[in-house]
Amino acid sequence: MQIEKPIFVLGVPHSGTSWLGKAITQDPEIVHIPETNYIWMWGNFKKADDTLGEEALTPKIKKHIEQQFVEHLKKHNGKRICDKTPRNCLRIPFIRAVFPDAKIILITRDGRSVMSSMSKSTTPSKQVILGTIRSRLKRVPIRDWRFYFSRASQIVKKRAMGQPLDSWGIRPPGWQEWAGKYSPHMVAAKQWVETIKIATHEGRKLPPENYLEVYYENLVNSPQEEMGRIANFVDIKNPHPILEYAVKTTDPSRIDKWKDLDIDVLNEVRKVIEPTMAELGYRW
Repeated sequence: MQIEKPIFVLGVPHSGTSWLGKAITQDPEIVHIPETNYIWMWGNFKKADDTLGEEALTPKIKKHIEQQFVEHLKKHNGKRICDKTPRNCLRIPFIRAVFPDAKIILITRDGRSVMSSMSKSTTPSKQVILGTIRSRLKRVPIRDWRFYFSRASQIVKKRAMGQPLDSWGIRPPGWQEWAGKYSPHMVAAKQWVETIKIATHEGRKLPPENYLEVYYENLVNSPQEEMGRIANFVDIKNPHPILEYAVKTTDPSRIDKWKDLDIDVLNEVRKVIEPTMAELGYRW
């Protein structure tokens, strides 16, 4: 069995990737496989950040990734895969080297709203962390538990001691320099900026049949139109279930989530985040 035209939903955490992944997999032929970092980092577990380029791919690693996807398809009797892994924003060349016919969708959201959600994630409760770990371990094969626990144990230890996390989620180059040095809001702002810069730089090199950028705000305001465009891009024959799900589940109230932020916080991060927002067409 070969993996044909796999779909990859990319985006900085809290950009709407989970919702978009669920929407696409309303198509009965498409299998949702969320948060597969353990698959993509296989053979590169010791990397200090989440970036992967073509040079990190070996025949052995390529074969392992392909086999993991084939096993998942067989298990769920699907015909296509939709992978939703935010960290893959930093691995577009690597993904293409494994799957040349990949359909890559990058969802972008107002950096202030993303930053607001990400900074709150640095102080999750122990119950939330343990719940997340349990749900992930249900998906992670036992052979990869050692890798997963090597990272999860550091998170659990900090929260058990009542300490905030240095960062949460995606790790672009430079994240170790920010962690512990800046406020959670500033760290989240830098995570968003550096990740989006890398993702758009690499994605825009690809042919239009392989790469599509969408905006969270457009999806929420015009779900039928935008989801129709996505369905056409990923070659879905019957988009009706996807369009119906999108229309029923959109929540426009989440667009202006950043407005809950304190004005001092916005002033603190503006110099970091505003230039990239402007490049993407957002107004401060």
